[in-house]
Amino acid sequence: ARRAADLSGILNGIDTGEWDPATDPDLPTHFDVRDLTGKARCKAALQAEAGLPVRVEVPLFAVVGRLVAQKGIDVLAAALDRILGWGVQLVLLGTGEPELEAFLGRVAASRRDRFTAWFRFDEARAHRIEAGADFFVMPSRFEPCGLNQMYSLRYGTLPIVRATGGLVDTVVNYDQASGEGTGFVFQDLRPDSLADTVGWAVSTWYDRPHHVDRMRRRAMAQDFSWGRAAREYVRLYHAAYARRRGHPFA
Repeated sequence: ARRAADLSGILNGIDTGEWDPATDPDLPTHFDVRDLTGKARCKAALQAEAGLPVRVEVPLFAVVGRLVAQKGIDVLAAALDRILGWGVQLVLLGTGEPELEAFLGRVAASRRDRFTAWFRFDEARAHRIEAGADFFVMPSRFEPCGLNQMYSLRYGTLPIVRATGGLVDTVVNYDQASGEGTGFVFQDLRPDSLADTVGWAVSTWYDRPHHVDRMRRRAMAQDFSWGRAAREYVRLYHAAYARRRGHPFA
């Protein structure tokens, strides 16, 4: 805190060659910010892969990652019954704490028409989930930077994140009046806060679909590449050099 003026944060970058919905070899079809019709086909394919009813009108939520307390999965578990009660669909991919896996597995077995859980690591499926889902849920307790929300933004899948670390640095909260933003951000890590925010996304999906489309396109147009991060490192080095030497870097 004493040296706040000396600190600078630089976000991670993502591999925009590997994570590109226009060329991704793991997807059943491709799409980009100019033409999103392929995303609807990716959604239908993901619903079929997950054994869920193929329904374009139902919002499809996703979770990919470690099933541990750091990622807030225990909070998601506590909110799950309320969330699924709205008739949404949810796919989950990840491994982690045995008790969380067991609980989520029981819920998935009892709500097969709405919730599918895969307890394994599968890189290709993670790509298909990012492409096919409408919303990505990431309720982390702490997240120094995070990558999945950046993958989601690149694939037009709107993140629902807690306001912590790199999540709040990369996701712009939705403004219901103007339609601005790139996702949905909540403050308190509690089951009701998470559920309320998912509910906000659901109401936006049904009541303001034009806002969802605008946010998707805005999200996909952002630059989270390592090229951007590298330019920030160069800028920071030049600033540090000038501060130390008293003149700009030649």
